[in-house]
Amino acid sequence: MTDTKTDPTPDRPDAADPSELPDDIIIRVNHLVKEFPITKGVFFRKQVGAVKAVSDVSFEIRKGETLGLVGESGCGKSTTARALLRLLEPTSGDVWFRVEEDGVDDEIVNVATAKKEDLRGVRRDMQIVFQDPYASLNPRMTVASIIAEPLVVYGEGSKQERLDRVKDLLKVVGLSPEHANRYPHEFSGGQRQRIGVARALALNPSFMVLDEPVSALDVSIQAQVLNLMNDLQDEFGLTYLFIAHDLSVVRHISDRVAVMYLGKMVELADRHSLYDRPMHPYTHALLSAVPIPDPNIEMNRQRIILEGDIPSPANPPSGCRFNTRCPKAVEGTCDVQEPEFRELEDGHWVACHFPEVKQVF
Repeated sequence: MTDTKTDPTPDRPDAADPSELPDDIIIRVNHLVKEFPITKGVFFRKQVGAVKAVSDVSFEIRKGETLGLVGESGCGKSTTARALLRLLEPTSGDVWFRVEEDGVDDEIVNVATAKKEDLRGVRRDMQIVFQDPYASLNPRMTVASIIAEPLVVYGEGSKQERLDRVKDLLKVVGLSPEHANRYPHEFSGGQRQRIGVARALALNPSFMVLDEPVSALDVSIQAQVLNLMNDLQDEFGLTYLFIAHDLSVVRHISDRVAVMYLGKMVELADRHSLYDRPMHPYTHALLSAVPIPDPNIEMNRQRIILEGDIPSPANPPSGCRFNTRCPKAVEGTCDVQEPEFRELEDGHWVACHFPEVKQVF
């Protein structure tokens, strides 16, 4: 293995010249940071610290692919997604997004710094499916109103044309058009998530964030929703950022996988390389917890148990953020110097002072 590059987007253009974004890249995140202020006092609210939810995260997603983003709860996955969609205001960093336009050259927009009035056109192409289908749908609105709401906001079509669009979308996600006049409480969790997907598809987006879309569903329903997302991707040419903590699900749907720990990206590779040749100790531990449906292999496999608790993002450890729980940490190196995010093999990026290929299956 050779240490040749130190930026997960080595070919990224200068921020002043985003036109050099390669044609196959739909979104590029550069050094994204999101911090939440910690304040005290009743009237003056003086800031005394910050929760470092996302710290210097960089990655890119190609057109038509699915990038899986995994990690423990609280590691910054959902915050990263909301910051790149500008649902949360980024503290710093750039999010270059390709707005695809028919018949003309694509427009490259920096979502992180764009004016709010300029974001209106961008948001047509960027949509999100939320984790909890019970909380993300307004219980006072009918299914038709929920799915048609984006069309109303953007002034798309007449009332009848919007209703026809709603019925078409219900068919696309595997529901009956007759369900249009029902309310969310009349549906199961899987059906509600399909309604959320239909709403996200209303404006024909090119990029969708799937924020743990199956974690609240039964296992049997999870497979149906995942297969639906794969079918929609093939049919409409969609690009996904798929967030999850279930590595089996991520392996099924993702082309590449990024691993986060305490606001930092620690490993990024295509799914075969990451699952067959993981290099970061944290990835080793995550994969060792994935059950294998073969009792002989499972019996002889060694489970890696991480000691200690996850440090607070308000006061992360110095050096490598994983050093307080890492079984390979070296005093004087890992607790002092922050590791670079390096490309150790073709397309395989790791942030570790002592990376090691380890077979965990």
